[in-house]
Amino acid sequence: MFSFIKKIGNKLIHKSTYIHHEPINKVSLVILILIDIFVLVNVFSGLNSISQWPLSPSEEFPCFLAYENYQTADKKGTTVFNVTTIENLIEQNKSYPSPAVDNSNRLGQSSNLCTNYTRLSKAINTPENVQLKASIDKQRSEIYSLNQDIQTLQSQYNSTLLEKIAGQASEKSINKVNADRVKSEIERNKKQIANKEKEITDRQTKLIQHPASDTYLKLLNNTSEYQAIKRDYESAEFWYPNKQLLLQTLFLLPLILIAYLWHSAAIRKNIGLQALLSWHLLLIFCIPLLIKFFEFLQFGNLVGIVIDLIIKLFGGLVFIASYALILIIPLLGLGLIKILQRWVLNPRLQAKKRIQKVRCINCNFQLRMSDEFCPSCSFNQYIDCSNCHHKTYKFTNFCSSCGHKIE
Repeated sequence: MFSFIKKIGNKLIHKSTYIHHEPINKVSLVILILIDIFVLVNVFSGLNSISQWPLSPSEEFPCFLAYENYQTADKKGTTVFNVTTIENLIEQNKSYPSPAVDNSNRLGQSSNLCTNYTRLSKAINTPENVQLKASIDKQRSEIYSLNQDIQTLQSQYNSTLLEKIAGQASEKSINKVNADRVKSEIERNKKQIANKEKEITDRQTKLIQHPASDTYLKLLNNTSEYQAIKRDYESAEFWYPNKQLLLQTLFLLPLILIAYLWHSAAIRKNIGLQALLSWHLLLIFCIPLLIKFFEFLQFGNLVGIVIDLIIKLFGGLVFIASYALILIIPLLGLGLIKILQRWVLNPRLQAKKRIQKVRCINCNFQLRMSDEFCPSCSFNQYIDCSNCHHKTYKFTNFCSSCGHKIE
C-alpha cells in the first residue's frame, strides 16, 4: 500500500512541476505556489462564508439554553435558584440585550417555539424589577463594606486583647481604641448586616412574585414544552453539519468541474502551460473538499451516532470507537485514492483518447502514424504481443493485430 501511495504522490508531483516532461524553472514554480496560496485562501474564505449561511441550532432555538439550564439544574424550582435566574436575566437584558436574528438572507428561520420565551424574557425588565435589582445590588455592596470593616475591627480587637492579657500599658498600645469599644462596633455592624440581609430577602421575594417574573418561571418549568424544544433542537443539531457539508460541496463542485474541463482541453490541444496551471487549480479545489469531508467524518453527527452505537454494543470499552475511526478513515482515504486513480490519473483512459488522435500516450504530443518513439519525450508507444509477437499499443486491453487479451 505504501508503494502504491508513493507512486500516486510521485505522479502528482511530476504532473504539478513539469511541462512536456521538462521541469519548470524555480521562478515559475514560486509564482505557481503563490497563485496556489492566494486561490486556496480565497476558497477557504468562500467555504467559511457559505457555511454560515444556514442558521445554527442556537440561532434557530435561542431559548433552548435557558430551558436546558433551568430544567437540568439540581436546585430547579427552589426560591434561591428562581431568584438567581431572574436576577441574571435582568442583568443580561440590561448589559447584553439579545438582538433579533437576521434571517432575511440566510437559510432557515427562528423557531416559533421560542417566540413566547423571547417576549416574556424581555418583559422581565419592568421599572419595578429593575429598581428592586438595583436596591438588592446596593444592599449587597453595603454588606460587603460592613464585612470589610468587621475584619479590620476584629484584627484590632484581637491585638488589643493580647496586649491586655500581656499587661501592656494602654498608652503604649499600637491601637488607639480599647477592646470593649471595638467589640461593640463589631456587634453593631453584624446587626446592620442581618437587617440588610433580611431586606434583600424581602426584595427578592417581591422580585420573583412579580407577575412578569412568575409567568417567565412557569414557562421555564413547563417540562412538555422543554421536551418539544429539546427534540427539535437535537434534530437541528444533527442536520446542521450535514447542511454545511452539502453547501460547501455545491460551492466547490462548479470550480472543480471548470478546472477539470479546462485541464482536459489544454491536454487535448497540447497547451502545456495551461495544462499545468489548470492542474494546480484542480488540486487546489479538490484539497478543501477532501479536508471538509474528513472533518465531517471526524466531527459530524453521523459518525457520532456510529460511535455511540459502538460504545453501547461494547459497553464501557470507549477505546473501541477510536479503533473504528483509525480503521475507517484510512479505508475511506484509500477509496478516494482509488477513485482518483481510476477516473483522473488512469493511464488506460488517457491512452485510448490519445491513440485515437495519434498522440503520444505519455505526454500527448502530436505524432505521425509511423512514429514508434515520441520525439518530445522519447516514450515507446508499443509493446510486443505475447501471442502474435506483433507490436501493439501500450495501456490497451487487447492486441490490435490478433485481439489477444494483454495482461
